[in-house]
Amino acid sequence: MATFAKDRFIEIGRIGRPHGLEGVVRFMPNEIFTAELFDNVSLLYMRNQRSDLVPARIERVHTESKRNQQTFFVKFDMIASRSDAENAMNRALFAESKIVVDLIKPADESLSLVGYVVMAEGKEFGEILDVMENPAHPILEVKHGKSTLLIPLVDEFVENLDPEKGIVFCKNLDLLTGL
Repeated sequence: MATFAKDRFIEIGRIGRPHGLEGVVRFMPNEIFTAELFDNVSLLYMRNQRSDLVPARIERVHTESKRNQQTFFVKFDMIASRSDAENAMNRALFAESKIVVDLIKPADESLSLVGYVVMAEGKEFGEILDVMENPAHPILEVKHGKSTLLIPLVDEFVENLDPEKGIVFCKNLDLLTGL
């Protein structure tokens, strides 16, 4: 099956104001961007006036940290002067989706718990169907017999995780089941 261009690339940020006269631009990352991307990628893609994606090779990256904020200054091969940088302002930058997805780490390890077996009191209790995000803490949706049970991912109910075996060891589940 063919991969469509919209699925192959993902926006990682935009080009900001010029920095200096040599075509260096400020990079304004979005929420998907991770700083490791510049270590692993030397080719990004930029939209031109016709909305085509044009390859832009990274020549160098300089970072500055001020007041707990990191600023990126990037020199691309296709931006050679300050006027080129001014013309490129506010253009979206894209990276290959596959590379970005490989670099993004889940904010919480619980996101990868789907499919894990839940053990309680030395017996298999069920299987994790989903991990629901909640402002207080993640909640595990567990298939138990013919029903489902919601287990808060807190120390009161989750004792230990074994990622190698795909097991979540739980305790005090009788408080949730009423048995």
